[in-house]
Amino acid sequence: MQGEAEQELTLKALATFIAVAHARSVSGAAAQLGLAQSAISRQISLLEKTFGGALFYRTGRGVRPTALAEQVLGDAEPLLAGARQLVESARAQAGNVTGVLTVGLVPAVAPLISSRLFAVVQARMPAVRLRIVEGYSGEIEARLTQGSIDLAVVNRYRAEGRNSYRRLLETPLMLVGRRDAMRAHWRAMGAAPAAMQLRQIGGLPLVLPVPPNAIRSLLEEMASAQDVSLDVCMEATSSVVIKRMVTDHAAFTVLPYHAVNAELDSGVFDALPLADRALRQTVVLATSTQRPFTAAARRVAQMIPGIADALIREGQWRR
Repeated sequence: MQGEAEQELTLKALATFIAVAHARSVSGAAAQLGLAQSAISRQISLLEKTFGGALFYRTGRGVRPTALAEQVLGDAEPLLAGARQLVESARAQAGNVTGVLTVGLVPAVAPLISSRLFAVVQARMPAVRLRIVEGYSGEIEARLTQGSIDLAVVNRYRAEGRNSYRRLLETPLMLVGRRDAMRAHWRAMGAAPAAMQLRQIGGLPLVLPVPPNAIRSLLEEMASAQDVSLDVCMEATSSVVIKRMVTDHAAFTVLPYHAVNAELDSGVFDALPLADRALRQTVVLATSTQRPFTAAARRVAQMIPGIADALIREGQWRR
């Protein structure tokens, strides 16, 4: 009887398996779930006994799913999502909206949205615990599609995508630089224009995100079409690093207003919008078409547009 009990399939074990499969790392899954690595390994070992085969190969950088794991993953994700929805629906019927809600945010919106959202959720749904995941749009959208994130605020530049979107803000991308560097460039141009043409930034030293990145891809695509050569002097995966390089050196970058509004207000940066209509960013609320909505996710999805409208009214975000 004890052997049979050990081989019972549990939702906790499935959640652990899914986390390891996506993270490709026991340590990464442990950090994500808040568990010890030994607990993760124990859950995987029990699952392997239940399924009758190995689920992961060890590699130099972590683990890689076996063919069995890939097959199980396709069935496990909707099963776990359905179970979670059942629990949340039952709690909602009982008047108790509880649980952990995972929200993905891109760096430019993360500080303001997460702070405002925490305040509203604490006031209206105190039993819900927010889990904020920060990353660039491609990474966040992939996790949303996989079902490891409930909803997200990301940037869009094109219409395609596997998720569902609600527009929160459309804003131009801007050439951003330290105030003295920007003014020196304006003097060289004769005057500060109302907006910058792409060809006018061709000779400037640019600090841009490491590809693949949506802003980087869009800039390079437009530059190639207009026969403009971009002078990329440095790449970084962190927006914090990019802004620090612009602060410390006579370099420039391309970002939307809300990514640098604090630096603009303090006088550290100056910025000019890029004139081309294609060089605009749409900030959207994204929800997964692959994962059912819980009661908490549904309510938070209704809160976020109101938070975005308030940020626009306050001038924190600009159209």
